[in-house]
Amino acid sequence: MARMRNTNADLLAARLKAHGVRHAFGIPSGQVLTAIEAFEQHGIRFVLVSHEMTAAFMAQAVGRLTGVPGLAVATLGPGATNLATGVGGALLDRSPCLVLTGQVPSSQIGRRVQMHIDHQALFRPLTKASFLLEPGAVVETVDRGVAVATTEPPGPVHLEFPEDFAAAPAQERPARLRRAVKDSVGGVIGLEEALAVLRRARRPVAALGLTAARSGQGGRIRRLLERHRIPFVTTMMGKGVIPDDHPLSIGVVGRARHRWIEEFLADADLILGIGYDPVEIGYEDWMPDVPLVHVDREAADVDPRVKVAAELRGDLAIILPQLLAADLPEADWDSGAIRAFRARLHRGLRPASRRLQPHQILDLLRQWLPADGILTCDVGAHTHLVATQWPVLQPGTLLVSNGWSSMGSALPAALAAKLTCPEREVACIMGDGGFLMLAGEMATAARLGLKVLFIVLRDGTLSLIEAKQRKRGYRVVGVDLFHRRYATPPHYFGVPCVAAGSVQDFRKALARARRQSGPMLIEAEVDGSHYERLLYH
Repeated sequence: MARMRNTNADLLAARLKAHGVRHAFGIPSGQVLTAIEAFEQHGIRFVLVSHEMTAAFMAQAVGRLTGVPGLAVATLGPGATNLATGVGGALLDRSPCLVLTGQVPSSQIGRRVQMHIDHQALFRPLTKASFLLEPGAVVETVDRGVAVATTEPPGPVHLEFPEDFAAAPAQERPARLRRAVKDSVGGVIGLEEALAVLRRARRPVAALGLTAARSGQGGRIRRLLERHRIPFVTTMMGKGVIPDDHPLSIGVVGRARHRWIEEFLADADLILGIGYDPVEIGYEDWMPDVPLVHVDREAADVDPRVKVAAELRGDLAIILPQLLAADLPEADWDSGAIRAFRARLHRGLRPASRRLQPHQILDLLRQWLPADGILTCDVGAHTHLVATQWPVLQPGTLLVSNGWSSMGSALPAALAAKLTCPEREVACIMGDGGFLMLAGEMATAARLGLKVLFIVLRDGTLSLIEAKQRKRGYRVVGVDLFHRRYATPPHYFGVPCVAAGSVQDFRKALARARRQSGPMLIEAEVDGSHYERLLYH
């Protein structure tokens, strides 16, 4: 086969490879075949998926794990709209990625022709930027797109590639790639005001969020809190900034047993938000009626009821050394009371039952998965339990969509995690509702031979919605998922499936998964009757 040379698609692929892109996820079509061919020639592996939404979720998972934008590819029209759900996830989950869509030939743009819509209008509210690749500006546009995608807060950037332009001869030569220097310089705003408030506090509690999680400043944050004996809570995506088994850890806000955590926080006299992004949960949704010191690049986004006593704005890499050097008092918290609360929380997450419980699955899975293993978690009732119960021992080992909160996101994230980190164990936990959305991707897992353990918590209903309906006194409608004669199949598109209805069954299934050379799915029949109590009491 003749090798393409010096086309705009060739130029695009070479530049993306220079920026560190190694995979392109998507579904091929006529409008993107030229780009796919160029990707393969330049060492960017094209990975076929079953639905374009998967491609976007995989791209954002790559971005979160590596810091290099992942790449999703789709045709025009329905391919682009199918991408949209995953692209929104990258925006609100703060994940750098690039979204490349094919387009009709340049002469047809704006006309009423088959499959053609205004992609830039579609992606404008879902991305940080949308760019049309044009003659003489491919390299400049790619460089700009990568810079925008990776600048804080990171997110998705859309690139549109007209079909005729992709195959046309390039009109430029790429300049030498200059690695962007991360923006870690600049002033700090509000330091003295923040220190004055912190010095008056006697019982502060730190709140660690999504920005802190990707900052790489976990060590400094830990030293700051340990030095002054400040307990901390996290958001779900903030888990792992400091290991969850740390004695100062109180738990996760807004999730299972959140009322207990809020009762403990009622004794605080200050909240110190460090890298706290309200895209997961607003301060006002859990904070006691005390002042807030907000430490982040971005301004505090709060309800008017929140008393913002000070804002310390700037790069955490610059701010934290100054806080560590400051003369701050030791917090007046009883270590014994914190230990007692942690023990109570541990017990309260594990209600007794004769049937298999989600908390038993999580405890056994935590023993099975190494500390550096990656768990991807889908959205549903079980997410609340994972947030509070699952101990994250190393940063970046729990992938979940908590800003966008999209069902179906965990399965693609697991595939991307294993492709990106092949040497690490990867497990995926999801409810049966989320699994049904993208069950076709089992074919992708089998075809790629990815050793991923998929766990479906099957209770036959959309448990989170059912719990909300019952809490509001509504009828339980539209939540039943399976026919009463449903039985676990032996496989899904070539991925072996094992049923587990007891703790003993699940242990045996985990042992089998350890021996597998490829993917495996455990369908755990669990009792979801305790979700409502864990979420709302």
